[in-house]
Amino acid sequence: MSAGNFTPLEIACYRATPHGIGAVAVVELVGDVTPALTALCGRDVEVGALRMRSFGGIDDGLVARLAPERAQLMPHGGTRIVERIAEWLAAHGANWIEDPLAMRAELDPTELFPEANTPTEALALATLARAASPLAVQLLLAQGERWTSQEGELFTAEDRARSARLMRLVDPARVVIAGAPNAGKSTLSNALLGRTASIVSPEAGTTRDAVSARIDLAGLVVEWFDLPGVRATNDGNEREAIALAQGLLRDADFLISLAAPNVPWIDLGRKPDLRIYAKSDEPAAANDAARTQADLAVSATTGSNLAALRELIREKLVPAADRACTRRWIFDPRLDALKVP
Repeated sequence: MSAGNFTPLEIACYRATPHGIGAVAVVELVGDVTPALTALCGRDVEVGALRMRSFGGIDDGLVARLAPERAQLMPHGGTRIVERIAEWLAAHGANWIEDPLAMRAELDPTELFPEANTPTEALALATLARAASPLAVQLLLAQGERWTSQEGELFTAEDRARSARLMRLVDPARVVIAGAPNAGKSTLSNALLGRTASIVSPEAGTTRDAVSARIDLAGLVVEWFDLPGVRATNDGNEREAIALAQGLLRDADFLISLAAPNVPWIDLGRKPDLRIYAKSDEPAAANDAARTQADLAVSATTGSNLAALRELIREKLVPAADRACTRRWIFDPRLDALKVP
């Protein structure tokens, strides 16, 4: 396609997963996403959806539309596949960023934020500008004073571990909820989202394309993925969606396993971080052995324990002790100049 036959794509894009071969790669798109998806895939993906698409004849994969201005392409993880998608996007006018961390490191935060009293405070303001979670605000605003008062103190191993957990306030963790068909994943996801994004139906396998969205869990924003129910199927498209979703499941930062009355726990290929029992309001839930194995029982219909679920996920990803700690937070690689004692 010649340059005169299309409008340049007004997006920035970059590989969001490490370089190398993996089951599923992730390419992040930020900006005017709809024209980009329409041009690459032949049709748009609605906000909140996770859909199977073909990427310009290069590969088939998943598209997660997390927000109006943000989407993720999830092709198979081969390096050459990602390179070809990058070449296609760049050839169509998108701003392909080879190394987003290096690009941010080249920016001088003191020029971007001349009102800052110190370079560290300027870095904190730059990080705040891209932080996803409301809980990051006060913590980042406190860093200028903390770095000044604790100057010269060595970072401990726990400082580094805590800092890595706190970075989930800036860059959202990927949370995957999975289970057998009809465990109630879609209904629970909709309840947490506060809107209908998943397809809800009593017919097994209806949510073949699943759902994706950025949601706020008691001040912690995460990327939420409701995956298709794992089942045997003769539908080729559904089999491919399930296979790609399994790669996403393996790479998730946090995995929730779901069971429900007459819907037992299933083997997800890795140990879940949280076991949730859904539909706890149904009569059959009262004497269900699966319920006793759960970390928490919830009902999306009545709202029972949904607030507790939000707080439990937040606590496991970014514990309250981390947020209350007054030690310095290494929120930018340029601050990490000292060695572990």
